[in-house]
Amino acid sequence: MAFQIQKKLMNLSTLWYLLILDKKLTGDPAKIKARQNRNVHRLMKRAYEIPFYRERFDACRLTPDDFHCAEDLARFPTLSKDELRRWMKELYDTHPDVRDTWDASSTSGSTGIPLTVYQSQFEHACTNANWIRVLMSFGYNPFFGKMISFESSYRTEKKKRDSIVQRLGILRRRILSEKRCEGDGMKDVIAELNEYKPDLICLRKNCIVRIALYAQKHGLAVHHPKWYIPVSEMVDEVTRGILEKTFGPNLVDAYGSDETGSCIIKRPGRSDYDICNDTHVVNIYDEQGRLSNDGRVIITPLFKTRFPIINYDIGDAASSYIKDGLRCVTKIHGRLNDTVKHENGDETSVLELRKIPNGITGIAQFRYVQESFHDLRVELVRDPQDRTYTEDQIAAFFRDRLTQLYGSEFRIHIRWLDVIPPDPNGKLRCFVCEC
Repeated sequence: MAFQIQKKLMNLSTLWYLLILDKKLTGDPAKIKARQNRNVHRLMKRAYEIPFYRERFDACRLTPDDFHCAEDLARFPTLSKDELRRWMKELYDTHPDVRDTWDASSTSGSTGIPLTVYQSQFEHACTNANWIRVLMSFGYNPFFGKMISFESSYRTEKKKRDSIVQRLGILRRRILSEKRCEGDGMKDVIAELNEYKPDLICLRKNCIVRIALYAQKHGLAVHHPKWYIPVSEMVDEVTRGILEKTFGPNLVDAYGSDETGSCIIKRPGRSDYDICNDTHVVNIYDEQGRLSNDGRVIITPLFKTRFPIINYDIGDAASSYIKDGLRCVTKIHGRLNDTVKHENGDETSVLELRKIPNGITGIAQFRYVQESFHDLRVELVRDPQDRTYTEDQIAAFFRDRLTQLYGSEFRIHIRWLDVIPPDPNGKLRCFVCEC
């Protein structure tokens, strides 16, 4: 009963917070910047009262009065995933009397170690409201639109029959279990998509790619939604091409994390990403930790004042520019902590590996697996509708490009697959290091 009451109160909080948010991500830059500045100072005042952050203030000889804008946050230490994990565990261990009232969510553990993040019910409501605002920013109506969404750890696939409210055309959505997106079960999934005709499809990238590949391989037509969002992983150009063949051109590229919520979005037809500048600060740091247009993505959600996450090093790289005092992102390059390991102890970025598939057509999926200091496996899946190049030609292309990068350092093993399976956490990394 207490949980149901909390859920209803959170729903009311979500609605309230949604009402006070600007429904457009773009607008008067001066007003957006002023609101962001106020929220930065408010957050830092609250963080100063929390022992974990008070130590960080004191170590840098700073106070909340030193923070009044996004740029000021560059003076504050960054927060790593390991540091956040330790702080969350400490909070849990030292607050047995109130921890049951916290909202807990677990990340997918793309680095191999899942992270449990705690937040207040109000912070959870703010995260939900901001996600709804993101959906509204490209035209989706959350009350009267129809959505297909993915199954999460706290939400299971609903029965196919709509509720009374949904039959009235309100809050129509269905949850699709990824367990169904395997083998010939795909045929039933596609039939359901065609029958339901959702306005919006929001599924994990590896799942929606598998649906697209099955449809293309078997010559099945799939309903074109008004919009679709591959979530949980970065959308590369190979993925974009495959998805557009099946679902049409209106791909929405939404970026964020379980820890920070969604905060960067590229809408259909736009060349740049917009940032939720009123609810988040997205800074970019260079290798020396200075503000830059190119480098590491550092995110601060401004509404998390009970369990702040300040200057979170999300582990990705991006390019951006500043216009009218606000940051705009031009490209998200992917993870920085994925590195090729060399026998001499050096580690090099995988960004150049990600570029290789863009130089040839006929590929639907790719993954690199470094098996040892001298063995690199390339896993490839054919594009069912593009036979411009043979498998031998594509393999030769990869060998040539990899030789240009590494010389004779690696033995290159090309493996063709029907589909690349996701990792146990549900994601599909394009680079895996096993050594």
